Amino acid sequence: MVEVMQPATRSDLTLRSGGPDDATFVAALARAAFGAFGEYDRVLPRWLGTRGVATVVAERGATRVGFAMLGMRTGLHLGRPDAELLALAVDAGARGCGIGGALVAETIAIAMRWRVAGVRLHTAESNAGAQRLFTRHGFVPGASHDGFYPNGQGAIAMRRALARPRLFRRR
Repeated sequence: MVEVMQPATRSDLTLRSGGPDDATFVAALARAAFGAFGEYDRVLPRWLGTRGVATVVAERGATRVGFAMLGMRTGLHLGRPDAELLALAVDAGARGCGIGGALVAETIAIAMRWRVAGVRLHTAESNAGAQRLFTRHGFVPGASHDGFYPNGQGAIAMRRALARPRLFRRR
């Protein structure tokens, strides 16, 4: 599935669809960002180009600086599925410049095009920065899950409901 990305708000940042050519980058950044939580550097690259998973890659010039993966997830809300933000990572040297926010905004835009009821995610209980980022983008914290990650850390579930598209009504 090819998604058409909207330009990022920063002139030096480009968002594009990720694919199999990004596997080495995704593995390296996943190792750096998620290595303490499990072997995500082995799992996430396999999802690149997989049906039902959209990957967004953030670039500054020719340098890849972040990625996000969004997948379809069966949900119970309003009889429509939710999408799940499977992963979001920004290179440590590029944090604090709005890249994470641009990636979150783009994944929400993709989920809206998919016409899902909402977007769910889990983030580490210890990752206050990610929790603040997601809250700024309308995600509401839910239940905590002890031992959620493969290496035993706890996570907080978060969800953002998406507006239901309005249907045209004849008079």
